[in-house]
Amino acid sequence: MWLIWGVAVGCDDFLTPENKSNVSDVEYFSTQTGFESLAANAYEKLRNVYATTSYVDYFQAGTDLYCSARNKNDQPLHEYENLTPEHSKMKDLYTYCFNGIRAAYAVKYYAANAAVSDDLRNKRVDEGRVIAANFYYILVNIFGGVPLIKEYVENVETGYPRASVEAVYTYIIEELEDVISTNYLENSTATSGGGRASMEAARGLLAKTYLAAAWDLGKNEYFAKAGQYADAVINNRSLNTPFAKLWKADGSGDDSEEFIWDVEYDYASASNKVNGGHPWSSFYCNYVGGGEDNGKATTSSYVPTVHALEYFAKGDTTSSYVPTVHALEYFAKGDVRYDVTFLKELPKIDKGFDSYWDFYKDNKESYVGYEILRYYPAWYETDEDIAAWRAIDPENRAGTFILPMKENTFDPQNLNNAPMTYDQFVLQVYGGSPCRKFDDSQTALYSNQTDYRDIHIITLSEMYLVAAEAYFKVGDTKALERLNEVRRRANLSPEASIDIDKILKERACELFGQGSRWIDLRRTQKLVEYNNLYNPQLKEKAATAIGQKLLRPIPQAAIDANDKMTSADQNPGY
Repeated sequence: MWLIWGVAVGCDDFLTPENKSNVSDVEYFSTQTGFESLAANAYEKLRNVYATTSYVDYFQAGTDLYCSARNKNDQPLHEYENLTPEHSKMKDLYTYCFNGIRAAYAVKYYAANAAVSDDLRNKRVDEGRVIAANFYYILVNIFGGVPLIKEYVENVETGYPRASVEAVYTYIIEELEDVISTNYLENSTATSGGGRASMEAARGLLAKTYLAAAWDLGKNEYFAKAGQYADAVINNRSLNTPFAKLWKADGSGDDSEEFIWDVEYDYASASNKVNGGHPWSSFYCNYVGGGEDNGKATTSSYVPTVHALEYFAKGDTTSSYVPTVHALEYFAKGDVRYDVTFLKELPKIDKGFDSYWDFYKDNKESYVGYEILRYYPAWYETDEDIAAWRAIDPENRAGTFILPMKENTFDPQNLNNAPMTYDQFVLQVYGGSPCRKFDDSQTALYSNQTDYRDIHIITLSEMYLVAAEAYFKVGDTKALERLNEVRRRANLSPEASIDIDKILKERACELFGQGSRWIDLRRTQKLVEYNNLYNPQLKEKAATAIGQKLLRPIPQAAIDANDKMTSADQNPGY
């Protein structure tokens, strides 16, 4: 029982010797098969965080980019006021991270007796160290300081004190710098699946850690370190792979050198092809039809807040809050990432297509000739643009419902008891461009667990944006160069100047749905400002709602179960 982790997470069943018949744990894990299974178990723990339906709650709730739709977002996390230390999803995240750390440490613990080559032993141990560092990176950025354990603990422990934020960052930095110094890992695993931690993954995670620590600790010298390590990953590479090719629905882009570290999936070798995948294809989409419509399963929540962008694009100045420059446009007209990220045309099933997925499976280039049920225009499209779109194929587009994102789209639950026409229902409940970026055309099943594409933890384009942010903070001209490389691939003109809002804008477009928007806003001290402007539930009241809640609450169960933590260890605001 791991009482040291605070929530009595318990020993993983995988690590209990009873599961190995009459063979002891030391005997089993000393074999190559047993030792390799330890490493596999550590990697598997990443799925508890990245491949769960709660991923969006952990990392996207309470931010500017996502709002409620047919289903509500997690209200306490998204609106802050009712968020307490008893929140179950925060307890889950806390527990999953510490379970992952323990599993990662087990690799090193059993390594000394493993009958494997020194090369393999050293690689797997350092892979485990990178995995543990990644879990600690999540913990310190979500919860602040947490109990800091540096070795595998086999027996019951009664508690460890909460370490400071600086101590946690220092530990992550020391671990990753040592991994980089020993140089046991492969330089890159991106083109061979990307599932194993590599030297460039270690450098990328270290760049992110230095960046976050620089903001949180006020250590400006860390910004320069973040830029240097991000550049070491970039290694003079440009972003030359077309964005559409990277995110092709058949998963063919998953092994690009740009995808540095992944939670890896493979449909071809999956033993469970029905519901053994992850739910990412269902994220960031409002309802697009049920199973009877041969559509795709969607969460119907955390849909993009395009309404905020559309609002400012129209130049409305009647609001009592004033937009900053970055609000004028996120996905600008001509940005090639828009059509890759969002679905614009939804065909009518049974009018040439048997399911939502046929467009991908048939390698169609356009929907011309097929009846379109709904059209989701980009925020910058005018009535004239939509008329021109209809004119391309008037027979099949004359009756298409036009579904722009509107202010009244975000909370259709209020309409449940009100009489409405079908047109009103379609506009207000089905509104909001569905995300298509994570679609998996290999499965074509109506389920939210049938996405077998890799989940990308660290990408090359993110390293450009980390470098841009880091160099901006130290006044280095390389900041603008790194930002404009991301914009160049997106088919956008270069920026003439740079600020933190422009960097966050590019993160929104380049990394939509990935990473953690909440961590980005918390790190850059924009959490209140951006929620005040763009979170539909918090407009003009974010300062009061968020208050001191600039970190998520330490789970009360973690405090109660830890002999060396008390209520004084709780984060401010709770």
